[in-house]
Amino acid sequence: MNQVPLFSSARELANLVLSSNLIDCALTKILELKRDQTALPVQYRLYQLSSKCTIVAFVSSPDCTQYPLPGQGDLDRSPLFDFLRTEEYPSVSINRAALTLFTPLHDHLSGLTDELTQIEGQLIITGHSLGGSVASLFTLRLLDGNLLKPKCRPFCITFGSPLIGDFGLQHSIWNSFFLHVVSNQDPVPGLFLPSGRSPPTSSHSQTTGYKPFGTYLLCSELGCACFDNPDLILGLLKVISSEVAGGLQDVDYGEILRNLKERAICKGLPQVGERFADPFSAGIIMELETIGFNQTKLLQHNIDINAMIRTMEAETRRLIQKNKPSDAKKLNDIKRDMAQLEWYKKKSEMGYYDCFKNQGSKRDLNVEQFRGNLTMYWEDMVAQVQRKPQEEGATFRTRWLYAGTVYRRMVEPLDIAAFYREGGTDYINNGRSLHYKLLQQWYEEDVKPPSRDKLDSKKQKVSGILTEDSLFWAHVEEAILSCELLKSENCTLEQGKSSWDNLVKFEEYVMEQINNYAASPEIFLRESSFMKWWGLYEGYIDTCSNSHGSPLINFMKKRSYMKYG
Repeated sequence: MNQVPLFSSARELANLVLSSNLIDCALTKILELKRDQTALPVQYRLYQLSSKCTIVAFVSSPDCTQYPLPGQGDLDRSPLFDFLRTEEYPSVSINRAALTLFTPLHDHLSGLTDELTQIEGQLIITGHSLGGSVASLFTLRLLDGNLLKPKCRPFCITFGSPLIGDFGLQHSIWNSFFLHVVSNQDPVPGLFLPSGRSPPTSSHSQTTGYKPFGTYLLCSELGCACFDNPDLILGLLKVISSEVAGGLQDVDYGEILRNLKERAICKGLPQVGERFADPFSAGIIMELETIGFNQTKLLQHNIDINAMIRTMEAETRRLIQKNKPSDAKKLNDIKRDMAQLEWYKKKSEMGYYDCFKNQGSKRDLNVEQFRGNLTMYWEDMVAQVQRKPQEEGATFRTRWLYAGTVYRRMVEPLDIAAFYREGGTDYINNGRSLHYKLLQQWYEEDVKPPSRDKLDSKKQKVSGILTEDSLFWAHVEEAILSCELLKSENCTLEQGKSSWDNLVKFEEYVMEQINNYAASPEIFLRESSFMKWWGLYEGYIDTCSNSHGSPLINFMKKRSYMKYG
């Protein structure tokens, strides 16, 4: 069976990027900030171009790259970026020079972050040289915190910025939010790679761990091309770093971009030999020659372009294959696992939350497998959304929002049950997975408060619903802990007041769920954790002759829940 031919579109993508005004706007503000530059190692400024576009620019002192201190090329771990760690890459290291500039600014930048949370529209974070490294680190912090408004995801554009991280950073989920513009006459992007330009006391082992992340727009006097293959980018940066003559001169990126826009980029390129007759190989070779890297030069630097093209083609085909029939198979498997959980829910006499928490039968243990499969699938789906550009991600989210919400309401209670069964406390802050938080956030951005007609409809269907707030059982467990603390002889006055306040808030929360027909009737089953809480709470109130009254207490004492659903 013949394989579908592949094509490389690196030049077309580069031309598309150049034709937008984002790069021009970003570079204009960098140059504007440079004109006002002081002796500080790094400076930044916020520019409000319009209600729809905001730019934050960073520049560094030329001394930072002209005269790097010993060890500035080393890779260090920093607690500020521990959020980048994953199970596959439990250690993430960042360039020491970038950390040295960013860390003292971190607290000061919190004020800028607060300001950015109020803006609407497009947000561009940009920087030149090591200022671009600081811009990248600031963008990562913004992306991690989910602090900005939903339609205001930051996009980072750097010019002549050195590599800043290792494998862990390269495999972060935010690669699509970074564009790095690099001239083939600028050695700074490869400054900390092992070469004659590396800071003299940096050990080879410390500097060989650098890996590019994001997309690179590589430019020459002949043209430009976009690449995101990290091995190819790394090889090209090494060539640039070793070949550019003279010292670290400031490259005029404004002139480079103007020239590229003026020339007909696709004309006058060298012809590709017959041995690269297939379109994918031919495209890669032409794109490399466009930015000044012919095959002879690459071979001089021990870069086997044939081997690299084969690797890139295999990876491209693997991704195409991965996204074809396997998605349908995965979806069928997920539907099967959800159906198994639905069946488990219907067969659970004390409620499926408490059945799973108590682990009283083999059937309860089997649910672990379904729960694990579903969680792996949806963690991957959420990660895919975060990797996509903003508009594409929003469309993707809308398409999967209903299924993701059903999954969250069905499976997160099982996670909560396991968390408290193992002795955990405060699940919301100490145990909740990021993918649940994002699924809930996206749902709340999309959903509208129910009207009176919808409430009537929900009342009729409440007997078969899943409890809408997937955190309901976490609130119940914390309320149980508060009751137990109040009854404890070791409870201090301060603890007692705090526990009581939490219980009053919990009452209000539960009554709101009931009034909105958002809670499943199974919470009122005789052996459920909610009814356990009620028994503790009612006993405490009666024992203390507490005159406290509330709509929920009246609801429970009158057994109105018998008519609910």
